[in-house]
Amino acid sequence: MIKVNFVDFWPNFNKIDNYFFNLLGTKYKVVVDENNPDLLFFSVDYAKRRERDRYCNHRCKKIFYTGENVRANLNFPGSIEYSRYSIGKADFAFTFDFSDDPREYRLPLWALIINWFGVPYDENRDQAYLVPIEKLLHRNTAPKSKFCNFVFSNPSGERSNILDSIMKYKNVDCAGRLYNNMGANIPGRADHYYKIDFLQNYKFTIAAENSSHPGYATEKILHPLSVGSIPIYWGAPQITRDFSKECFINALDFPSFKDLTEYVKVIDSDEELCMQYATAPVFNGNQIPDYVLPENVLRFFEEKILC
Repeated sequence: MIKVNFVDFWPNFNKIDNYFFNLLGTKYKVVVDENNPDLLFFSVDYAKRRERDRYCNHRCKKIFYTGENVRANLNFPGSIEYSRYSIGKADFAFTFDFSDDPREYRLPLWALIINWFGVPYDENRDQAYLVPIEKLLHRNTAPKSKFCNFVFSNPSGERSNILDSIMKYKNVDCAGRLYNNMGANIPGRADHYYKIDFLQNYKFTIAAENSSHPGYATEKILHPLSVGSIPIYWGAPQITRDFSKECFINALDFPSFKDLTEYVKVIDSDEELCMQYATAPVFNGNQIPDYVLPENVLRFFEEKILC
């Protein structure tokens, strides 16, 4: 039996229905023990509750996970304090980073959005909607009746500039809180099925991260790929290490957003080329990368953490 606890995570995080609980549960009996855990998982503490401090002198292994573009604290003995969040000292970490540190495993957020363990949809859980694996290995080829969408709540990164450029060519449907032009927002959170259902009607989805950093790739690119919408992606410079370059438009490949828009126009006017993008394999060689396969993540637990 493995006793675990989760602290300093995001709202709607479910302690008994999340990636790590379900992963370990494929081989072990896992229970939540808030008093005497074997493994303590914690994340980016935006609320600065610092619940992890209760376990500073506890024997449990401390494991950091981030879904944000922040670095793990594997060496500083105390917490590292920033203006917006706090990062506690960890023994091991699962992050976006391409790291040579044997204590750190690259597990980008998009990998946690896949329904590896066959769990049902749960609106109260974040992430509520998990993408079935078959939707990534067998593309949705249904024709799209609409041009392009933009679903965001804040203007971080280059998403606003990309939108401004594409809007000079053709209207983009903005259905989030940011620049909404549809009269109402998509209901629910961005991890609810309402968003996925909305995306599947569009040829293109503006899929821009809130910042650009090597390895930092989230659900922004995975969600449109899962429904056959072509992501216009801005974010991780080495994104083609995760996804096939044939299935999305990489904004970083263009010298300007004007040039990016010109290429979108070319695809938009060429149905054959558009279908090539929409049906291209999501992953290189149509093979899910080894490092995100659950059996390999579990192997890291067994060889580094549980030993």
